[in-house]
Amino acid sequence: MMRRALSGFIIGSSLPATIWPLAGLGYESRDLPAGTLDWLFIGIFFPVLFGITNAVTAILPGRKGWAQMLGIGAVMGFVSASTGTFIFDIPEIVYGLHGNSRYLALLGGPVFYGLVWAVPVRWMNQLFASALER
Repeated sequence: MMRRALSGFIIGSSLPATIWPLAGLGYESRDLPAGTLDWLFIGIFFPVLFGITNAVTAILPGRKGWAQMLGIGAVMGFVSASTGTFIFDIPEIVYGLHGNSRYLALLGGPVFYGLVWAVPVRWMNQLFASALER
């Protein structure tokens, strides 16, 4: 079980760990005002979040079809959007959303993460299925 969880963590964290540095090309944190969210923190946070969620997914019993992965991603999206909205105030810092409009992340987060989890992460899990089934 530990091997499946570790394989799931590595597979799950590889997608954001590969894409995030490419998304940050040309980004300079020194141009941002003090107190804004650090790009490096997000670059570490997302791979760890994806890795932990995929490790939990790997040790769950049963088949992980499209609908199950969509549900897992939606739950992860809601938890991360809630944390980002109520604790770190990410919608205001990153997107400039103020007042009630900052709660749009609670709708967009589950949809976005659900789709990411249902398509590329599920595909990667199927691609590396031999590592997850040992």
